[in-house]
Amino acid sequence: MAKNIQTHNADYKLTQKFLDYANCADASYAFLKYILYSILGILVIVLFNGCSFSFKSIDPQYYKFKKLCANVDSEVEVYNQDYFDIIKNSKNIKTNVEGCFYSEKLQQRICFRDFQVETHEEFEKGRLSKLSIKRYYDGINFITYTEYWYSYKNLKLQGDEAAGWHWETDDFLTCSYMDNFLYNPHKLKR
Repeated sequence: MAKNIQTHNADYKLTQKFLDYANCADASYAFLKYILYSILGILVIVLFNGCSFSFKSIDPQYYKFKKLCANVDSEVEVYNQDYFDIIKNSKNIKTNVEGCFYSEKLQQRICFRDFQVETHEEFEKGRLSKLSIKRYYDGINFITYTEYWYSYKNLKLQGDEAAGWHWETDDFLTCSYMDNFLYNPHKLKR
């Protein structure tokens, strides 16, 4: 059966409506293309500015980690307050070029390089770990505390002029009582 389409006999208003619809569809496609290019451009700018995309917010272990970190300050035992005070105030203590100073309270020379750390992993469940950490000076255990680690995946662009640019996908967060006193770039913001 042959179709006989006679466009020359078509209604003028119907033809005009069809052409208006076609023009509108073309304009919508052009606008959509502009929006997609804009989103892609914003994404590239965000990545090159050092922002990262983290997938930890969809991980139930991240929320368990945050819950454990909420009361990590109670999981500490101080055995020697004098040595602990030295660590707490280490930012304010003036040392010589070797990193040593004389403690009037302890009547001895203290060197920060002589502090030792002993770490024991208590458990590891997936991406979550619990560590028991003991700190020593001259063989004296002056504090024992708990530290939690959470490793996760993210997508971030790292690098500088000397090392070149590279993608990093693995990262971690930690929390412990000592985060209140010592510098830790990976600590959980509480």
